[in-house]
Parts: sequence; C-alpha cells; structure tokens
Amino acid sequence: MFGIPDRLAARSEPVRVGVVGAGTFGQQFVGQAVGIDGMRVAGIADLDLGRARDALSIGDRGRIERADSSSAVAAAIDAGRPVITDDATALIEGDIDVLLEATGIPEAGARHAYEAILAGVDVVMASVEADTVVGPTLARFAKAADVVYSHAYGDQPALTIEMVEWARAAGFEMIAAGQGREFRKQDRYGTPDDALERFGFTEEYLADSDPNPKLYNSFMDGTKLAVESCAVANAVGLPPDTTGMHAPTAEIKDVPDLFRPNDAGGILENTGVVDVVSTAYPDGSTTETGFPFGIFVVVRAPTERVRRHLHLGIGGGDGVVTSSDGEYALFYRPYHLPGAETAVSVANAALDDQPTGTARERIAEVVAAAKRDLVCGETIDGGGGETVYGLVERADAAEADGHVPLELLDGAELRRPVEKDEVLSVEDVELDEDSFLYTLRDLDGGR
Repeated sequence: MFGIPDRLAARSEPVRVGVVGAGTFGQQFVGQAVGIDGMRVAGIADLDLGRARDALSIGDRGRIERADSSSAVAAAIDAGRPVITDDATALIEGDIDVLLEATGIPEAGARHAYEAILAGVDVVMASVEADTVVGPTLARFAKAADVVYSHAYGDQPALTIEMVEWARAAGFEMIAAGQGREFRKQDRYGTPDDALERFGFTEEYLADSDPNPKLYNSFMDGTKLAVESCAVANAVGLPPDTTGMHAPTAEIKDVPDLFRPNDAGGILENTGVVDVVSTAYPDGSTTETGFPFGIFVVVRAPTERVRRHLHLGIGGGDGVVTSSDGEYALFYRPYHLPGAETAVSVANAALDDQPTGTARERIAEVVAAAKRDLVCGETIDGGGGETVYGLVERADAAEADGHVPLELLDGAELRRPVEKDEVLSVEDVELDEDSFLYTLRDLDGGR
C-alpha cells in the first residue's frame, strides 16, 4: 500500500465507490472516505432510504439525490451529486468504479457481487457469509472478467490474510493463524432471545440503537468465528486442524506454547492451520491479557540464529512473544477496524488491480450443527438463530460426509429428526434449489 495516498490524490477523477448496505460497516466506511483525497462515495443503496440518506450525510459534500434507475444514478454521479437508491442493481450499473458489498445478507451479497463482476466493477466483499459459500466461484468469475474480487480490509479475514502473507514473505514457517475472540464453547447453544443482554449492551444503548439480536448471537455462538476462519482458509490455504477448531482460552504468553505440534507439547495434530484464541474461561471470567478484537500468527523461524534473535526480544517488544523454549513465535495485532480501514481495499483494487485477500480455492466449509434436538418438518433459521450453530470444517471432509454449507440451510425444512450437536447433511433437509447462492455454487460445479 506504499504510495497510495499520493497516487489517489494525483488522480484526475476520484475513485467512485458505491456502497450497498447502510449499516454499521457501511457507515464506518463513509465516515472515513470523506477524508481521503481521490476517493468519494458516489452512492448508497439500501432498502431503507432514510438509513441510506443518514449514512451518506456523514460524508456528504453536496445535495443528495434519489435515483431509481441506472441511467439516473449515472447522471447524478457524473454531475458530482451523491445518490441514494433502494435498487442495488441501479447503483452497480450506474457508473461506479468499486462496489463495497456490506449488506451482511448472503443471498443478496452474492447476487450483488455477481452483478458487479458482470458490469466490470471491482468488488470489495464485506459480506463474508456469502464468501464462504461462493467466494472461490466469484473470484474465478472476477478473474475472467478482469476485475477485482477482494476481502474488506479492516475486517479480521483480510487482516489475518495480510499477516499470513507477511510471515510467508519474510520466510517464516506458518504454524497457525486466526483471530482472538471472547468465546465459550457452551455459548454455542445460545439463542437470539437474550443475545443482546448476554453480549453486554446496556439499557441506555438499547434505547438509542436497534442492534440485531441474531447477528450478535452469531458472534457468541461461534458461527461468525467459523465464517471468518473459513474465509481465511480459502484465501491462504490454512484448513482447520479439527472440525470447529481448538479455540483454547489462553493468556498471550501461552499462545506460542499451545499452538505447536503435539510431539512438541502443543495441541496441533497438523501445522499450517486456522484457529482461534479465546479470552473467556468457561466460568465467564476473562484472561488478564489477550486480543479479543485482534488477529495473530504463530510461526517458526527457519534457523536457530533467527529463533534466538526473536526469543531475546531484539527488535521485538509488544506484538511478538516467543514460546518458553524460543522455538515458536507469536505475532499479533490487537485490534481491527471494520469499515474504517476498508478504503485500503478500495484503493488497492482501483489503483493496482489487487485484492486485500481473495478466495482462491475451497479449503474449508462452514457447516451447521444442531443447537438442540430438532424434529422432522422444522425450519432452519440460519446462523445466529435458534436451531443451528456454525462450525468450520475441512472441505474434503464436508464433501465426503455430505455436510451442507450453513448459508444454504437458511429456510430449509428438515426431512428427518436431527440430534443435538449433529452436523446436518444433504439427506437431512429440503434445500431451496432456486436460491441464488445454490444456483451460483452449482453453476461452478460446487467448487
């Protein structure tokens, strides 16, 4: 990303960004983009036009115009007027350079990304749930269309991918990579009914805001962890070591001792894997040190000289910790800023035709396990809901066992009973084969 600010500022015309989804992610991006020379938010599409207008007002530099067709969107954008619309297709086809897909809705996100690729528009995909199902497909289509399909910088997947690629480029052996999260395995069975209370929102915040209980439940029940870990796996080739990952609770100093091979005293059967470090103990207490909003890699240096250098802390300090014997090293970033850092992805796509992480092959899947005993005829309500929680699993294992990608199950009806913690297979459910996600994945042979 060296030189990006100067090259953006030197453009004769700013990069025109269209945002689909005026929620928190989209709002954070708009709030940052207003301060970037050479980039402007050309328009926002959202079914709630009032929310779209409020979001665009954060960075508005002119009169906001409503448009209902691609020609009207293009005319307003060409005249320098920011646009709101409830028609995402009109925005995508309305003369933008880059699309930020931030709806968080897998079915819609996949469709919008596909339409943008067909229209010759670069895509920054913040809707990671869609990426876990059809990311490799969309990435192949984008390559064929000579456009960019990219993860959104500032969200954990893109930041983890960046750290993995940094470590590999520096010559380190990759042992494990992933993110930190305040996660307890018993929370997998939680439902949206009390999710906001368990998440810790105050009554004052709830009175002023309208958070989505299902979304926040997906953070706590492990589904979001599975989704983001799957995205990393498919971008850099790091499968989970075990279905659902290990997710040990650990103080920072213990991480490089844990994430090492079994025969070296660690928890891993394989190296080069994706996983999670939890900062929450089963009793609800938390670690004294940790990075619950950060990302990490555990690596091994190629020579004893470098390992000794890291162990002695030469040039180190906060952000690098070695195992007790100095054999393995942890590097971590303790924060991420979803939306607020995403202009980096937009700039990389527009200036250099490069993604900040992209799905390359199907290494992992997000599959669904039952939160309770489910009965025949029951409807699956998707990630963060009352019926299932997400687990990341090796793609070859998922295929061999007929496990269904989680996002294809939303609205599916059970053909037979499923026991608590059982992973749902294609034999268990009646899928909606007319959904866009299903069609797009099937179009590419399920790859």
